Amino acid sequence: MIPSRYQDFYGDETRWFVGTVVSVKDPIELGRIKVRIMGVHGTEILDEQLPFAQTVLPVTEGGTNGLGIHTGIQVNARVFGVFLDGKNSQLPLVLGSMPKYEEESPGGRSTNQLTRGTNTLVERKKSAGTQPTKVADGKPFDEPDSPYNTIYPMNQVHETQRGHVIEIDDSHDSDGEGNITGYERIHIYHKSGTFLEMHPNGDVVTHHKNGFRTVTGNDKLYVTGDMEITVDGNLNLTVKGNVTETVTGNVTETVSGNVTETITGSVTETYNDGQTTSVTGDQTTTTSGKILLN
Repeated sequence: MIPSRYQDFYGDETRWFVGTVVSVKDPIELGRIKVRIMGVHGTEILDEQLPFAQTVLPVTEGGTNGLGIHTGIQVNARVFGVFLDGKNSQLPLVLGSMPKYEEESPGGRSTNQLTRGTNTLVERKKSAGTQPTKVADGKPFDEPDSPYNTIYPMNQVHETQRGHVIEIDDSHDSDGEGNITGYERIHIYHKSGTFLEMHPNGDVVTHHKNGFRTVTGNDKLYVTGDMEITVDGNLNLTVKGNVTETVTGNVTETVSGNVTETITGSVTETYNDGQTTSVTGDQTTTTSGKILLN
């Protein structure tokens, strides 16, 4: 008996197929796709007349209780599968996709160009990068270049239709003596140019446009080396509690404009060494109380 439902499938009269995906729009959103199957669907059959094909997902990816991820198959993908209803050929089940040469794809192949090391994001990121930035001590710094040096097939790439990219790159070289040069990276890239990249030595580069960060609890920052902060615009700092600063070295401040301080409470200053004040203009002191000099 030829089954009319998936539940009736027993395996008799199995019929395999290879086809091309023509639609991934499933009206009931179950991840079904439409496939034009070689040797079965001629040009007289319109795309909308093709039966929907179910897809097999890895057990680690989904298909249960709405969890996991959905199928990643796209239109024009070449797929392989089986008809569950044998020669009736109305119940296709897609088991997987097959890489292929294709003129319409960048580089002429369906494999991602970032995996092959061609047409990379490096130049695009450079063009969107920042200019060398000067800090308080006058030494400029620049955003580090990407260490991208992919070796096929060590870079696992997931790229979406709109250009979002996730790379997990295990690329590395070894010489005849067993010495390894690593280019391993983890890279998350948004089509707007925002990205986060982890370099082989553990350095992390983050580049983004406007930012917003909220910490609903406590927050701590520990830097074992130097820290440099440069703000091209204004810096506004509001502290609703107390501020405690401890500096074990010296403090140097250079202000090119004016300084205005308004203190509603008292001020206590203690100098354990000498004090030198140099004023090239006028100095005015106004008090509504007494001035006591000892």
